Parts: sequence; structure tokens; C-alpha cells
Amino acid sequence: MDSQGIIWVFSTIFLCLLLHFPFEIEATSRNELLNDVCHQSPDDKSCIKALKSDPKISRVSNLKGLTNVALGEAREESIATKKFFISLKDSSDPKVKKALKECAKYFGEAKSMLNLDGLEGDTASLDVHYALDSCEQCENALKEANVHIGAIAPHIKRWKDSYNVAYAAVVATENSETIT
Repeated sequence: MDSQGIIWVFSTIFLCLLLHFPFEIEATSRNELLNDVCHQSPDDKSCIKALKSDPKISRVSNLKGLTNVALGEAREESIATKKFFISLKDSSDPKVKKALKECAKYFGEAKSMLNLDGLEGDTASLDVHYALDSCEQCENALKEANVHIGAIAPHIKRWKDSYNVAYAAVVATENSETIT
């Protein structure tokens, strides 16, 4: 093989390696981000599964980006849960109807609290925690009105699961902001 052939072979190998390894590094870095975030969550495995299932995660390159994706998912789940409660308002019992209406309102409020606006003042985790308070207010309203609709519990659980991921991400982001 002449010198041009050898140069061509080595150039091809070099380009292949160059193209391959950045993706490997990005994937490793992303997995480390997921582990750092989900370590803050009550259920590491569910948290990692939830984040990996989101297609937007593939474009994330830093903790703040990952946190914004997690918060976005929690906001979307808040909207879905609010819509779910709105769809249930057709009860004939006024106490049940009122509790369902309150729940819709509480999840609307929860959506507005799921953001990083307080990051500069180290209050983002507190702001996000208020979203959980809204969920608990809904649960209390349902309990007080003696509402027993089987479809409610899975919706609230799904919301809490997305909340846990978002909260863990915010705590990890606040912790990294404090360190740097």
C-alpha cells in the first residue's frame, strides 16, 4: 500500500473515532446527570426511567437543561390532572362538585409553581414544593367531601411521580449552584 493509501486508512479511522467518542462521552455525561438528579428522588429507578423515556433528554447537556425538562414534564402533568378534574365536575352532589372544582384550581396553581424562577434566590425548591402543597390541598378537599372516584388516585400518583422527578432535579440544580 502506498503512502496515500495509508494516510487515507488512518484518516478514515481517525474520523470514525472522532465521530464515535463524543456521543459516548455525551451519553456517559447524561447518565451521570440522571444519576445525580435521581439520587435526590425517593425512587431512583423510577426517576431515571421517567427521565430516559422523555425524548427531550437526548438534547440535554447540563443539569439546568435536565431540570427544565423535568419541570416541563411536571407542568404538563399538572395541566393533564387539572383537565381530568374539570372533566369530573358533573357530579350531582354539590360537595363533590365543589371538591373537584377546587382540585382543578389547585393543579392549575401547581403548574405555575413548577419553574426555576427562584434559583437565583435559592428559593426554587421551596417554590416547587408549594406545588406539592396544592396537591395535598386537593387530597384534603376530596377527603372532606368524601369523594370516592377510583380514577382519581392513579392521576394523582402520576402527578406525584412527575413532581418527585422535578423536585429532585431542582434540588440537584440548587445544590450545584451553591457549590459553584
